[in-house]
Amino acid sequence: MHAMKTAASISIQYNNPFSPFPAKDWKTGFQWAKDAGLDGVELILSDPKLIDVKSVISELDRLGLSVATIATGQAAALEGFCLTSYSEAERGLAVKRCFEDIDFSVSLGNRPNVTIGLIRGRGNPKNSADERELLKRELYKVAEYAANRNVKLNLEPINRYEVTLLNSVEDTAAFLDEMGNPPNIGILYDTFHVNIEDCGQVQTIKRFGDKISHVHFADSNRRLPGEGHLNFSEIKEALESIGYSNWISLEMLSIPDAEHVQKNMKRRMGAIFK
Repeated sequence: MHAMKTAASISIQYNNPFSPFPAKDWKTGFQWAKDAGLDGVELILSDPKLIDVKSVISELDRLGLSVATIATGQAAALEGFCLTSYSEAERGLAVKRCFEDIDFSVSLGNRPNVTIGLIRGRGNPKNSADERELLKRELYKVAEYAANRNVKLNLEPINRYEVTLLNSVEDTAAFLDEMGNPPNIGILYDTFHVNIEDCGQVQTIKRFGDKISHVHFADSNRRLPGEGHLNFSEIKEALESIGYSNWISLEMLSIPDAEHVQKNMKRRMGAIFK
């Protein structure tokens, strides 16, 4: 039995490319994760105030699953929330939504981490220094609120083709250093983004392992692990070598289609965690 816990990303509100099930079929997605031997699910949602929390908890309890983390990127993609907006009012709305995500985490009982990824904004390369300062200012507020509610945040490096701010694990670690390393903010280590931005998977894990609070698995082509060129056995061993015992969530696109992911995920994950 591996010490690390495994999960799949499932959307419970609106359809999302990282969920291999339509949002309306989230219960089927939960069952699929359970049948594949995973320990939990990463919840994709936009507005937590519209979620039937009791229904979600009931299904988790029935299946013996836990929530790995709460993904907030859909609030940016669908509703336009942005922590680095040049409008103070818009930044305030994004902070408020993060507060609501933290409250949702508390309501689930096991207080899963809340991810700060795309909700920081896609950014403008001409103004990255300004946006860096804006993000610090707003993230301090979110981190303080989360700390008061005993919730941890995952700050996710995202590759340069999607955002302009905090692309690599190295830069994100430096950013947290600049913030004074708030104890309840860790780094979300995503193998797809790391493959583009960092010097190597194993080296990066060993260098910044003390900051890693959550892990996303997707291969180099954002397909299921084992369908690109990343060596997931080496990545798993590196995580074990630093004593990582938190969650690993699958966050890949449904390529070539959702049915392929549904049929092959158990085998692909079994090959890594054998």
